[in-house]
Amino acid sequence: MGDLGATASADKVASRRRLAGFVSAEAYRPDLLSRIARISMELRETAQAGRYWLLSDALGPEVDAAVDAFVKSCQATPRLIASELPRFKRDWDVDAYAPAAKARIARFGLADELANRRPGGAPRRSGLLALRRIFRRGAAGP
Repeated sequence: MGDLGATASADKVASRRRLAGFVSAEAYRPDLLSRIARISMELRETAQAGRYWLLSDALGPEVDAAVDAFVKSCQATPRLIASELPRFKRDWDVDAYAPAAKARIARFGLADELANRRPGGAPRRSGLLALRRIFRRGAAGP
């Protein structure tokens, strides 16, 4: 007979994957984020749990420790943290988040990075585009 522990672990991984698939298709659902975080904790993946708990309404020492582990795994860099957070509809609207999530967003300086996710927002200019504009101006004169 197979190892029941390995089977249970595989079921949790599959459950987390299915739930994470729903996150991107839904609007902000702090309960769903908390559920995925709890499964991650059961799988002993603390930083992964923190990734989901950061934007949830969950509170407590376990949540704080997991969120801190996630932030540390992202070198406490707001742009990197935001890039690793789950995506969902209107995820750029910081006002729509639960109070606990808003507090964490403020604590880690993520508001501007999340606002950059807004569709149709200001396009980011690459260095190559800036150089092209400079050369065009130079060719056309001052």
